Amino acid sequence: MPKDKGQDRRTRFEQIAMSVRNRDAGRCQKCGDPESGERLCVHHIVPDAKVPEEFDSHLPVNLISLCRSCHSEMEAKPINDQFRKLRVESAEDLMLTTQEREQLNARLDNIGPNILNTKKISKEESEKFLEQDFDLGGPEVDLSDFQ
Repeated sequence: MPKDKGQDRRTRFEQIAMSVRNRDAGRCQKCGDPESGERLCVHHIVPDAKVPEEFDSHLPVNLISLCRSCHSEMEAKPINDQFRKLRVESAEDLMLTTQEREQLNARLDNIGPNILNTKKISKEESEKFLEQDFDLGGPEVDLSDFQ
């Protein structure tokens, strides 16, 4: 896609999802099953509709790899229940390494200019996202509640 035509949201998410699956070592983060013939789902921990406009809901810190069965189960659960069931010791475990982030951003550069709140994935925005309180229909929570 030419760089002046805008960034394709689907292609952008596919690139981010690939980085998330790699970060999660190709395993479901709930049951531990490896990715096999069927690609792992990439689940939004905080649903798109609940992410404030100043943040990109597709930040890797808001995404986690799940098999289809676990993904269906997590979709139906309140966020606090998700936090308890997912195998994440701390929210920082959801951060991409510097090398992973640089590789992802290089791939994102090839799909056109920014049409979202953020084009590239930055460590600073990811850290701010982790500190954000989310109003999810119950007590406010942030991703540090994984601990």
